[in-house]
Amino acid sequence: MKIFGILLFSLLLAQGSKAQGRKQRVISDNKKQYAFSDTAGITASYIAYHGDRFPLPDLTTLDSLSITQTYLKGKTVFINCWFVACQPCIAEIPVLNELEKKYRSDSTAFIALTFDKEDRIKSFLSKKPFLFQIARMPQANIDSLKKISFYPFSVIVNRQGNLSFVLISWPGGKDSGNELLTLLDQQFKKALAQ
Repeated sequence: MKIFGILLFSLLLAQGSKAQGRKQRVISDNKKQYAFSDTAGITASYIAYHGDRFPLPDLTTLDSLSITQTYLKGKTVFINCWFVACQPCIAEIPVLNELEKKYRSDSTAFIALTFDKEDRIKSFLSKKPFLFQIARMPQANIDSLKKISFYPFSVIVNRQGNLSFVLISWPGGKDSGNELLTLLDQQFKKALAQ
């Protein structure tokens, strides 16, 4: 089984270097290696390891909205895992807000999961708005859900409930905000069409 995983990863990496983008690298986490590209995040290798489902438990947001499987059924869902002390998480919030504004509708949901305490989140949000529906979970539960230790961590789930895109910590750079917005916009459009 281990050899099959290595072969599958090598195949994904070889295919990814041709089709996924100009900057390709391998990211290791929890004894697994994920192929990362600028155009596909870690989607293919994440799905190869963990499957194409992201089973979000029922949640209650800071605004007391209940997010259940019934509520999410048939929606394209963007889920972001973040925390207040994570500088890369904070840096991408303006981009995530732009995406939420552009695609907000009855057929979409934008959810941010954090393990921070409610008072700390509210204090942060009073200075830096985050338009996603924010829900709290213990860190161990979030890490178990996403199956990878990196933050920020984002997934897009299509209307059928399948993973369409997986991204970890976008690399900084001269125009990284615009590059991230372009990537997320393309990936969200793709998920909406599935």
